[in-house]
Amino acid sequence: MQQPIPKGKTASKLKQHKYVRRHKEFGTSKLEKKFALEFLERLGVEYKYQFKAESIGRYYDFYIPSANVIIEVQGTYWHADPRVYEDKNLNRTQRRDRKIDEVKKTWCALHGIKLIYIWEKDINENPSKVMKILKEEIGEGEKKQKINENKKKRH
Repeated sequence: MQQPIPKGKTASKLKQHKYVRRHKEFGTSKLEKKFALEFLERLGVEYKYQFKAESIGRYYDFYIPSANVIIEVQGTYWHADPRVYEDKNLNRTQRRDRKIDEVKKTWCALHGIKLIYIWEKDINENPSKVMKILKEEIGEGEKKQKINENKKKRH
């Protein structure tokens, strides 16, 4: 969490100070990059990386406009994969991340956007399962978009 800016600090001094966020791609991970290369790029899907939901001030890993789908790549530890971690054994960070995930899930539902969670364990241990999920979910969205585009055309 960013700390408040101390009184008397000028903009030029803040650039050298720890209060300024140095990384613009907040939340970028090796797992997300691996996912994009091994799955989305292979499928040839157009996507927006680090899609921001302005109204809640949160970022989603990937947004697929053609399918109106958001994909969250969930790390086993940080997001406490329920296949690995029991609720009663979560640490403070894992509990906080779960609450944030609930907020993000609600935002998607309110905006009619399908949210898909892809777990680190599946990416590493069962990539064919991940690819199948993506083909089913993204493929359906692309079909719906083509149908809607055809409806708009003059016949």
